[in-house]
Amino acid sequence: MSVFGTAVENAAWRTKPSWAVIATEGKALGLAMVRHMANRMGADMTEVAASPAVFMTQPQVVADTIHEAAQGVKVAIQ
Repeated sequence: MSVFGTAVENAAWRTKPSWAVIATEGKALGLAMVRHMANRMGADMTEVAASPAVFMTQPQVVADTIHEAAQGVKVAIQ
């Protein structure tokens, strides 16, 4: 459990491209907080009306986002 108390000095999202699929029907964290976290890391956001199990209920949206991310990283390293 000590890992949860350890400060992260160099979070990857500060320097690496990020993507986020935001399930707008999730209630656990609150939509405003999820959007804030995605904005903070500069994520390319995709919002979908779905529960947090978006990978099961909207698999094409998730797959498309992963594909977009892979293409974006591929372009960045070429």
